[in-house]
Amino acid sequence: MSGVMNTTQFPDISLIITKNLKVIITAIMKTFPSEYPALVEKFKTDLKIEKRMGYEGEGAATIKPEGETSDQKRIWEGNIESATQTTYSVELPITWEQRHFVSKNAAFMNQVGQFAARSMKLIKEYDCANIINLGFSGGPTGYDGEQYFSASHTWRSDSSTYDNLLNPVDLGRDAVEDAFIEMAQAKMESNIPLSLIPKVINIAYSNIFTLPELLKTIKDPESANNTHNVIRDYNIQSNLNHYFTDGSAYIVDSESKTRGLYTAQPIKFSSYMDNPTDNLIEKGMTSHATMFYNQAKSFGSAGS
Repeated sequence: MSGVMNTTQFPDISLIITKNLKVIITAIMKTFPSEYPALVEKFKTDLKIEKRMGYEGEGAATIKPEGETSDQKRIWEGNIESATQTTYSVELPITWEQRHFVSKNAAFMNQVGQFAARSMKLIKEYDCANIINLGFSGGPTGYDGEQYFSASHTWRSDSSTYDNLLNPVDLGRDAVEDAFIEMAQAKMESNIPLSLIPKVINIAYSNIFTLPELLKTIKDPESANNTHNVIRDYNIQSNLNHYFTDGSAYIVDSESKTRGLYTAQPIKFSSYMDNPTDNLIEKGMTSHATMFYNQAKSFGSAGS
């Protein structure tokens, strides 16, 4: 049997190709639009299972009669939300023939870079959007056994319930008014006001005309009179997400974040030679987990 034939013994155009691909992929990663950062907080982690827990307490202080002891109160551990890391990878094999004739087919190599970058970006978009897509049914439940959006969430300290599920109706002035009222009267444990302020309305394609009209019209957008459009006073931001699966769903977020992306391995590209086939493998890999928390501070409607 002859000795091993190392690639250093032969002219290997693949070495040039893989360097060029890294340049292409890096450039595309920077220009490919990212929507998921508008939906989630981003965290770095080195934990396989990420956990997040808040604390709950009692209500206002009580009167201390003269000469008597004070009422003693305590705090409780709140609901513990968790998420497990998932590793994602994509490999694009490039045959010897494709590499050999690459000088005549530069467009092909550009496409390899396009698809490699797109594949890795898309998994971030899909997983972050799925926190909402699966937040009404079919998705993971929180520590209290309820979906992200539910009318039966519970506080751990006193077993009281709260509701962050909006009516399944089309987005409109009345729907926004109802959402703002629900947020204004929302309570935490021990019936303490949450004092939420609506900040962002996240929408899908069905509401790309409806929401701008609601946010920018000076007069009441649903009547012919001179009633002032109060929605403008809240200075609400809009966020269009192309990865929501329900076109009529909408989410009203407060100033507090309720969704997170925990990344253990940022998107990384590498390459290797598959010796039996002489294919050059361009590989992308990442590891992340998504989680919802502070559910009481975001309100969602599945639309009609």
